Amino acid sequence: KGRTAICELLDLSDRIREMILEKRPTSEIKKAARDEGMRFLRESAVEQVMHGVTTLREINKVTFVE
Repeated sequence: KGRTAICELLDLSDRIREMILEKRPTSEIKKAARDEGMRFLRESAVEQVMHGVTTLREINKVTFVE
């Protein structure tokens, strides 16, 4: 057994950058990020489960549900 990375990356587009500077609610920024194609940490982890790389039990240890 080894380790594998799960990650999320926020691409700071002009739209998202402006939203942050305007101190818009986190929920709005997350929605905009998702609309622009961002995958969140838990989604990345679930994909690893679907590929047989890890288990739901393991991802539940290292991620949390909002």
